Amino acid sequence: MASLRTEVLSVYRTILRTARTWKSLSASQQETQEEVKYIREEARTLFKKNKYLTDEEQIRQCIREAETRIELAHHYGIPYPRPVNLPPMGLADLRGKGKKLQERLRHQAKPVYLHSHEEIEK
Repeated sequence: MASLRTEVLSVYRTILRTARTWKSLSASQQETQEEVKYIREEARTLFKKNKYLTDEEQIRQCIREAETRIELAHHYGIPYPRPVNLPPMGLADLRGKGKKLQERLRHQAKPVYLHSHEEIEK
């Protein structure tokens, strides 16, 4: 468990370093400040939300999610979560017979970097 704590703190420091050196794609000072604020607030919110997790697998999943989001932010130059493509029939009427199937397909299609993000917005 101590190694997980070290890993979590390392990821948190990496996120804060990323925010400190972040530059917006447009190079606009205002956009850069907004994106830096978003990075810090998102990290703070998610780390506080998951503060009391004790299951090692859940902690590892959160670490993977954070690392994935860091890599995506560096790669695309955008700190916000990437959009998700819905599976076929993903926009079908939810009142019909296939409601459970549609929910399962949506859940399966959700990438690792959006698990925590979706829960916060609700």
